[in-house]
Amino acid sequence: MNAHALLTAQGWRGTGHSLHPTSDSNGLTHHILIKRNQDGSGLGSKKDHKQEAWWLNAFDQALKGIDMKSGTMKQTLKGGALEKITARNPATKYTGARGLYTSFVRGGVMEGSANDPAASLLTPPDSGAGTPLATEPETKNGKDSRREETKEERRARREAKRLKKAEKEAQKEALKRAAEKVEKKKAKKAERQAAKEKLKAGETKEERRARRDARRRRKEKKRLMRAAKG
Repeated sequence: MNAHALLTAQGWRGTGHSLHPTSDSNGLTHHILIKRNQDGSGLGSKKDHKQEAWWLNAFDQALKGIDMKSGTMKQTLKGGALEKITARNPATKYTGARGLYTSFVRGGVMEGSANDPAASLLTPPDSGAGTPLATEPETKNGKDSRREETKEERRARREAKRLKKAEKEAQKEALKRAAEKVEKKKAKKAERQAAKEKLKAGETKEERRARRDARRRRKEKKRLMRAAKG
């Protein structure tokens, strides 16, 4: 793709001019510059990770500056990285013996559970493991403590159960009879329709006309009978 031709077709005035149609003071007169990554810390970098550990380098520098030739330890390094960190200079940030700790935010204090009443329990209150389930007391014979029913109560319970079962059977039988009745109606209707179609297929015009006249007379007779009764 020719970008120069494309921009010129859109109204660009050419190289050395901005995209503004009349003035070069608005916008850039050169292409967008790409920032190049030259620190060597990108993908595939073989840079030593210890170079990023500034605190390790500072202590290593301080240890190398100790002189042991005179029999006593003497620091010969002046102005090292560790000295800059621990220097008490109010103009710089994070300085002093505890300067690095000023960058952290102090959180809350974790309290113990010595005075917590829930901590004295053997199991958590919501676990259900330490609470036995409530069971009904048993008698000496191993039976539950429910009151034994009498013969009359047992007879009444069995009679109610029998009546309930009989009612269910009656409902089931009624539904079955209703379904059979619907099927019979459908069968009769289909049979009448088939007979009518067969009759229509074999009758002549005179027979068809006579059948329609007879049906019309029956309807008229029924109408007159309903009018007389009313």
